[in-house]
Amino acid sequence: MIPYLHLPIFSLGPITVHTWGFFVSLGFLVGLLLARHEAKRRGLATEKVVDLCFWIIIGALFGARLSHVLFYEPSFYLARPLEILKVWQGGLSSFGGFFGAILVGWLYLKKQKLNFLQWADVIIFGLPLGWGIGRLGCFLTHLHPGVKSNFFLAVNFPDGPRLEMGLLEAIFSLLFFGYFLLMRRRPRWRGFYLINFALIYGVWRFFADFLRAQDIGGGVDARYLGLTPAQYGSLIFIVVGLWLWLLLKKK
Repeated sequence: MIPYLHLPIFSLGPITVHTWGFFVSLGFLVGLLLARHEAKRRGLATEKVVDLCFWIIIGALFGARLSHVLFYEPSFYLARPLEILKVWQGGLSSFGGFFGAILVGWLYLKKQKLNFLQWADVIIFGLPLGWGIGRLGCFLTHLHPGVKSNFFLAVNFPDGPRLEMGLLEAIFSLLFFGYFLLMRRRPRWRGFYLINFALIYGVWRFFADFLRAQDIGGGVDARYLGLTPAQYGSLIFIVVGLWLWLLLKKK
């Protein structure tokens, strides 16, 4: 059983740091550095990585906020439209961020006349590690409590032991990155990491969301026909991943 530790903020000397934002920022930085390293290894222009990641982050933040507003708390924001601008108060959807990043990244690469699959692989290679680091921030702030459980990775919450979805996803993401490192030992076809991420993460997230808590007072994810918005996003990932795999297999 893992002890319950709630750490929304911490101090670095005179500076107060928000834990979730710190780990998400660190995850972005690690992902960027890995993308630069992967681009250099492939003989691609490393200066393009910073520009591409900048626009991807903008697209991810916009998509994550828009998706949260539309699918998680639409009635709240419809009654208080100015609250949409208060991003610092929380409310970001991971799959909204994925789709926003993909759209903006595709537009950037198209404008620069760069191969989408090749550069998507460069960015996505380090994504599981960066994502796992960001999820550690979710774990330390307990943004995503899970169902009650006596599993050895359960956290001893004040109301009893529960799964902690941020911790489980962090562990999964680190293992996922290990898989990418193994696959990197020999050349892979363009789109390999993109398709693997879409399929593997899509399947993981679809089933993992069934373990999210529904018996807590607030912070329960919205559900449509019994599924969370993230589960519908997972299904889109799986379908698109299979379609791309079949398309590239024919070629």
